[in-house]
Amino acid sequence: MHLSAFLGDEHRKCDDHFADMDTAMHRGDWKTAGDALAAFTAATLHHFHVEEDIVFPELERATGQVGGPTQVMRMEHADMRELLDELQRAILERDRAQATGIGETLLMLLQQHNAKEERILYPMLDRLLGPMTDELLERIESAHQISA
Repeated sequence: MHLSAFLGDEHRKCDDHFADMDTAMHRGDWKTAGDALAAFTAATLHHFHVEEDIVFPELERATGQVGGPTQVMRMEHADMRELLDELQRAILERDRAQATGIGETLLMLLQQHNAKEERILYPMLDRLLGPMTDELLERIESAHQISA
């Protein structure tokens, strides 16, 4: 398996949790929305951890570039972390208007972010880190077991 395929699959799993949260919220099922948000948040933060602490450092070593595309992705991750916190508050308060607005902003950022990763960054990972794929996937799996 290529890193791009693995990481892209993680994006889709996160998207599924987000859709579950959004559907439940619009039904007024706040318990299910909160549970789905918790699942979405856990999957998203784990994905950010995998990228920031395992994959990006290897890409930076391979390119010799620390302040490039990986720095942009880290900044976008920080923005999305803030939105996740705001969304959690809105759902706890059962504020549908607030949660909907934050959710729409978060979804737009996620879609743009994921598109950049999947079209630009992940193919670069496959090219530059291809020989390390098995090792990186093992490290990612270990990180998943630790966080589970």
